[in-house]
Amino acid sequence: MGAGVLASRAAVDRLRRGLARDRRVIEPRSVDGAPLWVETAGEGAFAWTLAPPLVGVKGWFFPPREPVLAWDGTGAVLPTVPSPDRIAFVGLRACDLAAIAHLDAHFGADPWYRTRRDAALLVGVDCLQACAGGFCIEVDAGPFARAAFDLNLTPLPDGRVVAAWGSAVGRAALADAGVTTKAVDEGTTLLLGELATTAAASFPVRSYVARGLARLNAAPAGAAIADEEWQALGPRCLACTGCTSLCPTCTCFTVVDELDGAGGARARVWDSCLLEGFQREASGHHPAPRPGDRVRRFWYHKLSRDFAGPGGRLGCVGCGRCDVTCPGTIGALGVLAALGGER
Repeated sequence: MGAGVLASRAAVDRLRRGLARDRRVIEPRSVDGAPLWVETAGEGAFAWTLAPPLVGVKGWFFPPREPVLAWDGTGAVLPTVPSPDRIAFVGLRACDLAAIAHLDAHFGADPWYRTRRDAALLVGVDCLQACAGGFCIEVDAGPFARAAFDLNLTPLPDGRVVAAWGSAVGRAALADAGVTTKAVDEGTTLLLGELATTAAASFPVRSYVARGLARLNAAPAGAAIADEEWQALGPRCLACTGCTSLCPTCTCFTVVDELDGAGGARARVWDSCLLEGFQREASGHHPAPRPGDRVRRFWYHKLSRDFAGPGGRLGCVGCGRCDVTCPGTIGALGVLAALGGER
């Protein structure tokens, strides 16, 4: 780990063009008025103030459908581990970097995930103010990045940029692009602290989040929350799977065999624990038969420290995507508002 100061934002544009020489560069761009991840050649100026895309980058590392076994009808088993292109994601916010760290812990030994992840270089950009609907600060996932990045950029008010490197690959990317850095002096360190404080203060006060989290984490296993409260939330879930599809940390999948003549493939396909059939056992027993049971299970896994990953990281990174997509108001903030006494 280390950090240096870039003389101007133009140096970041030089870095982007340098990365594009031997990697596919994917970065946020406005398309028809909406921020989307777009492949570029690093042309033009980086969109520093563009909101995070609604769809994260999880699908590049853990695709919605992934063959894990294939056969050709002769009895031979065919390799399915991918040979991915080298790629650089530029502009990842702290919440998405925290989510990738979560995925790294979950899929660390998975060759399909690991191969794609090892081919990727991650460039983060710190958030200088809260985004609409985001609450990363309340689940310790932002607004400044702390995990998973190869490079992380903090734009300063005077046009300079602090570049922190979290890996040797990230440090080398700066050198390969001909981008030089100066040492981070005391004044810049103080300025970074001021920017972090201002960013934290820009989040709206949501006292119900702390109350809801406290109730979810009351021992034993959320004893402070009555079953009736979860059952009242259950009918709000329409089982559309929008939240689990957009959630950057959801990892549930099912396995299906797809036949093609004498051959075929066994694939893992995204699934959702909010679907009625997800937990149903072969015997017919269902451990979460009611919608409220499934809502409870989902949010305990996201927000309870009983299921925290390495370093105490919760399964929710506060990106707010579930609240945007949910037609039934059981996204993270909706549920925390109900449990925290706001609605």
